[in-house]
Amino acid sequence: MAYETVAGATLACSVTPPSPDTTAAGFSTAITYTDIGEITDLPGAAGRNYNTSEHAPLSSRRRQRKKASYTLDDLTVVMAWDQSDAGQDLCRTAALDDSVLTFKLTKQGGDIRYFTAQVSGFIENMGTVDNVAQGQMTLLRQTDTVSDPA
Repeated sequence: MAYETVAGATLACSVTPPSPDTTAAGFSTAITYTDIGEITDLPGAAGRNYNTSEHAPLSSRRRQRKKASYTLDDLTVVMAWDQSDAGQDLCRTAALDDSVLTFKLTKQGGDIRYFTAQVSGFIENMGTVDNVAQGQMTLLRQTDTVSDPA
């Protein structure tokens, strides 16, 4: 398959940390994940965002740029607010403390992405008479994403 859609993708979480093994096996062994229900917008979970460092020697007049430190981009997940969803409840609770959850994103074709993150926000958004009450969750990734191809 040359490409796939996002339809059928799922995001699940666990309070169990991965083993010190940073491979897919470390994220899948002995961890029970709980699906987060009603997700309508799921950003990608892979990649780094690098800052740049510049050096500008007067003699050459040329700014030299190098890749420097990086951040793991935040993820903003949007879902229909479901007070009784077990996955949403885990994330809502984690937003109130400094815990780090383990996440498993399963793509349509079966590829899996694992990462850990803190829930820095879990906010209920209302809207107008024609809107679904939504939740918006912000995840601060704590580890690089580990890919497990199907």
